[in-house]
Amino acid sequence: MRIKSLLILLAAFFVSQSFGQIHSINLSGAFSQPMSKRLKVNKINALGGEATVSFDLYKDYHVNVSFGYNLYSVSQDSALEKWNWVFWLLRYKGIVNDALAKYSYLKATLSPVQKMDLYPLFVTASADFELIENIHVGAQLGGGVIFYTRRLYLHESWQKYFSTLDYEFKYDYYNFADPKSGNPFALVGGLNVGYEFLEGFVLDAGFKYVYILKTEGKYGYNELPMSDLLNIKLGLTFLY
Repeated sequence: MRIKSLLILLAAFFVSQSFGQIHSINLSGAFSQPMSKRLKVNKINALGGEATVSFDLYKDYHVNVSFGYNLYSVSQDSALEKWNWVFWLLRYKGIVNDALAKYSYLKATLSPVQKMDLYPLFVTASADFELIENIHVGAQLGGGVIFYTRRLYLHESWQKYFSTLDYEFKYDYYNFADPKSGNPFALVGGLNVGYEFLEGFVLDAGFKYVYILKTEGKYGYNELPMSDLLNIKLGLTFLY
C-alpha cells in the first residue's frame, strides 16, 4: 500500500507542477465487471469508488489523476485446483479425502470463497464542454497501472456424529491460501455527462472502459482473471 500511495503522490505532484491550476475534484461510486473473463471464471463483478483531480491544460482540456478501489467477488470453476495452493494440493486435500472415505461418522462441506482487491491508478487527458446551460459532457483517454490482490479462503463446515450419544458435533473454520498480486498496465477511455445543479457542483454519470495490456509472465498478468473492465459510475464533481 505504501508503494501505491507514493505513486499517487508522485503522479499528482508531476501533473500539478506541469499544469498548475486545479480545475475540479470528482468523487464517484461505480459498478464494475469485465467484458472478457479469463481463467475459467464464471462470474466476477465489483462495487467501488474513485477520486479524480483534474488540472487545467488549455481552455476546455484537462489532465487528470485518478485513483480508486474496487472489491470483486469471483466465481471460478475448480477454484482450489486452479489456485495451485501447495498446502491444499499436496497435503490437506489428501488428508480430507482419506478421512471422509475412512470414517463414516465424518461429513464435510468445503466451500472456496474468492475475492479480489483492485486499485486502479490512471493519468488521462480529457475534453470537457458545457453543451447547453448547466449540462456538461466530457471524454477522456489515457493509461496507467492496476494494482490487484486476489484472495482465496476455504470455508470448512464439519460434522462428527457420536453414535453412543446420538449427538452430532458441528464446527466451522477457515483456511487461507497465499494471496496472488500484480500490477499490470492498462489503457483507459470514457465518456460522462453531468448536470450543474448548483454553481460549482455537478452531478455526473458515465462509463469507463479499461483494456489491460497483455504481458504474459510479467506484472502478475497471468493471474488476473479478466482482460478488460467496464465501469459504470455516478459521482459528484466540485468545480474550481
